[in-house]
Amino acid sequence: MTRTPRNHAGHVAIALIGLAFIGGGLWLAVLSNPQRFSMSVTDDRNIQLFAFSGFACTLAGIGLFLVAVRSSTTTMPEQLRKKANIGVGLGFVLQLAGLFLADVPSEIGWALILAGLIAIVWGTIHYAQGKGYSKSLGLLGICGIVGLIVLVLLPHNEAEPTPTNST
Repeated sequence: MTRTPRNHAGHVAIALIGLAFIGGGLWLAVLSNPQRFSMSVTDDRNIQLFAFSGFACTLAGIGLFLVAVRSSTTTMPEQLRKKANIGVGLGFVLQLAGLFLADVPSEIGWALILAGLIAIVWGTIHYAQGKGYSKSLGLLGICGIVGLIVLVLLPHNEAEPTPTNST
């Protein structure tokens, strides 16, 4: 039997604040582009300041988002939570590796990206199921992080999630 989540609005707020920090951090990283500056000592300091603050904001945002994800999975059955975490985590690691290896040779990078997408979809199917939704809603994982964000923001469905042994 699952527990009803205590504070869904709080989890959503934490997730949205985390996403805002990630967006702000990425924007600050874009501002650190050396081509925008004349390369004086002051400009070099600005580049480093933008880069460091962008990195710090992005890390803080990822931390907040992970707190929201973790708190949104506490009411899931252990088996579904484990499969969701493995699928999503492995999928993102494979996709990051694929992005780094996309140039040399390109087939290996693209294969890792595809394998990562399959793992993410497998994980988000279990995530949706663990939150009491249909497996088909887990196909949002095809959208990558955007699909996961949508699943995190959805409230737990009152229907009892049914763990499956076949997938």
